[in-house]
Amino acid sequence: MTPSAGMMGLSYHAGWNRETEIIDVPESVKQATGGIWKMIGEEISEKLDYTPSSLFVRRIVRPKYVVRFPGSDQPDEMKIAELPPEALPKSKAAPGLVADVIVSKLVDHLPLYRQEQRYARQGFPIARSTLCGWLAEAAEVLTPLWQRLKDQVLAANIVNTDDTPVPVQDPGRSHCRTGRIWAYVSKHGTVYDATADRSRDGPLAFLQGYQGFLQCDAYAGYDELFRRSNGAIIEVGCWAHARRKFVDAQKTGLREAQEAVVRIKQLYAIEHEAKEVEVAARRSLRQDKSIPLLASLKDWLDQLAMSALPKSPLGEAVTYARNQWGALNTYVTDGALAIDNNLAVRVVKPYAIGRKN
Repeated sequence: MTPSAGMMGLSYHAGWNRETEIIDVPESVKQATGGIWKMIGEEISEKLDYTPSSLFVRRIVRPKYVVRFPGSDQPDEMKIAELPPEALPKSKAAPGLVADVIVSKLVDHLPLYRQEQRYARQGFPIARSTLCGWLAEAAEVLTPLWQRLKDQVLAANIVNTDDTPVPVQDPGRSHCRTGRIWAYVSKHGTVYDATADRSRDGPLAFLQGYQGFLQCDAYAGYDELFRRSNGAIIEVGCWAHARRKFVDAQKTGLREAQEAVVRIKQLYAIEHEAKEVEVAARRSLRQDKSIPLLASLKDWLDQLAMSALPKSPLGEAVTYARNQWGALNTYVTDGALAIDNNLAVRVVKPYAIGRKN
């Protein structure tokens, strides 16, 4: 029986863990009535509850044996079971605790000093430096898995990438410096890379040897990557970035900015139409409908460039679109490509949300 949670807007899944509490009429009341009580059913009410996580000491006990061989010259032997394989054999922390520290920091954006306070409330004072050490050890142990994931992601012929700034503590400075988190996404998964800054060296090193489509923003650091690849890496632009600049220009009240947004919306309408069709059909649809719209948009932008002030919001939006025009048109050549880079933008968003923490 799984009743609805009513005002909470929840429906309790039948597979969820349940703890049953039976509240019966007291035996004294039953006896006081003088009648015979016969159970004919039960009424069940359910509420979602929560038990705070808790730490405990996991004791591993291994019995030790001595094996004797009576009537034989064979000496006694000591026997004990082998310890199971451990990722961090020298650590006092079990894998479950280390995983909690990692997920709390990197997924839930809970800084180590807050984790330190949380564990202390539970009666386990764990120094922040110890938590940091566990993170470093885990990173070293997990690096081969990261490399395997990286290889899988880059084995695809389409990769989306985006980056976001993150504050990094630097003992040599009085304040944090700005590092970078890069996300690389393909049909095989998502892998992240961290660099000390946003120089081109980060993507150059990570994408060394990659061949295929790379969808990204117009960051100039990618230009050297495309140049060195000699055509092995094909740039795919992002219409969401181009559209955003015209949306910003709309705030100035110019009619041309509004028209640009409308024209780009027409391109997205075709993508909505093509969303449910196969890759080959999507390419054909783009060839038939998107290419004429793009050609018209290009002529219109070229005319607008002659009158828009280069340093104005509209002028900057026009310049961006025209400079990226080749990359912005790549998506129509292959039905497997996306019109924008929102796939990669979404996977770096959690870091942006948790940046303040």
